[in-house]
Amino acid sequence: MSGSPLSKRNQALLLSALVFPGSGHFLLGRKARGCLFLVPALIALVLVLRQIMARLDQVMAQIDSGALPLDVQLIMEKVERLSANDGPAMTIAVGVLVACWIGSLIDTLLIKP
Repeated sequence: MSGSPLSKRNQALLLSALVFPGSGHFLLGRKARGCLFLVPALIALVLVLRQIMARLDQVMAQIDSGALPLDVQLIMEKVERLSANDGPAMTIAVGVLVACWIGSLIDTLLIKP
């Protein structure tokens, strides 16, 4: 007894939900609409990752220099202090990423099969 295969729309929803915003649109042949979600989400993700890597570099430099001991609790506190200074760019980038992800799912649901 085999289950029914997933519809193309459900496959697209899974792609958009689990892989990346807009990726399901490509499965449905809606490349331009997919790019409307994929491109801003990709730019936002790059900005978020750059900020995280910069924070990581700061912490690693302090650990390497001996200014920050190799203590998990102290490292976590340092990361939290650095995170508090991220500023509005990080908040906007995360907001864009989340909005693209949610918008992509909603748009995929609204596409006529």
